[in-house]
Amino acid sequence: MSVTGFYNGNVQVPVSQPLSGAGVTKIGDTAKNDSQTLASVAFCNDNAGTVTCQLRWYDAANAVEHLVWQGPVETKKSIVLDNLPLRLVSGDEIRAVGNTGVSVTLVYIMNFALSR
Repeated sequence: MSVTGFYNGNVQVPVSQPLSGAGVTKIGDTAKNDSQTLASVAFCNDNAGTVTCQLRWYDAANAVEHLVWQGPVETKKSIVLDNLPLRLVSGDEIRAVGNTGVSVTLVYIMNFALSR
């Protein structure tokens, strides 16, 4: 999938967070405005077994959590989800499910409107 838009982007410093347990974990900060697009995600599994992981987007405007991706991440392997243009607006969150030993890294780009 490829996305073309009327926005220049600036890659932000990645946000990396280990998961603790099999529950839903908010990754990083809640969006403060509409200036961020989630560009890619990495799930890294340091466990002794395969873990089924999930990426979820919390849509604050509708108070709904959406499942964006789900899949197995094998032992000592990483899965990178790239070309994932998920634009966040104020109050939105990215959440993940996995297990202890799994870390999630998010890469955002900043949106700069060229024209409206």
